Amino acid sequence: MNYQKQRKHDTWLYASVIILLVPVAVVIFHLKNDSDIMASAPLDPSCNLHQGSCQSLFPDGSKVTLSISPRPIKGLKPLQIQVQTEAIEAQSVAVDFIGLDMNMGYNRPKLKQESVGQYSGTWVLGSCALERMSWEATILISTSEGVKAAPFRFEVTAP
Repeated sequence: MNYQKQRKHDTWLYASVIILLVPVAVVIFHLKNDSDIMASAPLDPSCNLHQGSCQSLFPDGSKVTLSISPRPIKGLKPLQIQVQTEAIEAQSVAVDFIGLDMNMGYNRPKLKQESVGQYSGTWVLGSCALERMSWEATILISTSEGVKAAPFRFEVTAP
């Protein structure tokens, strides 16, 4: 009887350690991958991705344009992501989707280069118990000098 109690206790202990370590590993992964950000574009509060594409301008004059369709943007539906870069020699482009109201886990699809300065991909945003969810989509453009980051915000209503 004692053996079974000890084994059950050990199982709970191991599960608790794993539950605690996974978020720490995610944070370390994010910090490691985002630590080489060399330039950030300002957030444009007038941007409305539900109505069309939005642009963000970097301090050096280069820019990035984001478009998400279909519109309006909804969770749990496949979304087409289009990114266009201008005056940037990108090695790769990804979009980091972060839930602002609730941690929605790691959501960073890498986009496929279609042509010079044109990137695309498909992604499904998660949904949560909240009726309205605020998201930040940060375009991460890897260059030989480091990463350029451009944030865009939007809200999604529950399906």
